[in-house]
Order: sequence, then structure tokens, then C-alpha cells
Amino acid sequence: MGIESQGPSRPAGNLMPRQVKTFQSVEPKALGSIQIIIAVLCLCLSITILQLYEEIHFSPDVIVVIVIVVQLFVSGSILIHAGRFPSLFWVSTSSELQNQ
Repeated sequence: MGIESQGPSRPAGNLMPRQVKTFQSVEPKALGSIQIIIAVLCLCLSITILQLYEEIHFSPDVIVVIVIVVQLFVSGSILIHAGRFPSLFWVSTSSELQNQ
């Protein structure tokens, strides 16, 4: 009943099968795809609104639009990758990006 009777410890950086099943149950590939579609729609609608003024200057509005679109696109791409190849790194990265 000592340390020898315990099962082997799992290597750092791997997920247990129960954790992978729980993560896959939220369908990360579908959520990532939806985030990428939202990023494209956000970009198209923002460009349309910014073109109504007939002159686009490199202003804080354009910077905010670019940052939001890039963040949505990267977050969606990481979610898709984490759904295809679940590892501790990708799952924790995707959850950190969702918390921002």
C-alpha cells in the first residue's frame, strides 16, 4: 500500500481520456468555425460602415476593427486545432483566449 501500489503517473502535458471527452462534448471545432465566420462578418460590416464616410483615415476605429477581427480569427483557429488534436497546451490556450 505504498507508492509502488499506485498506478504510473501520467506525463505532464497530456490530458486524461475523461478530460478529452468533456472537452470534445462542447464541440470546439464548431465553435471555432462560428468564431471565424463572425470575424469575417465583423470585418465586412465594419468596412461597409467605415466606407460610408467616403474617406478612411488610419484612425483608432480602424485599429480597433483590425484587433477584434484578428483576435476572433486566431481564437477560432486555435479552437479548431484543439478540437482536432487535444493536448493540454492547446486546450489551455483556447480557454485563455476565450476568457479575454
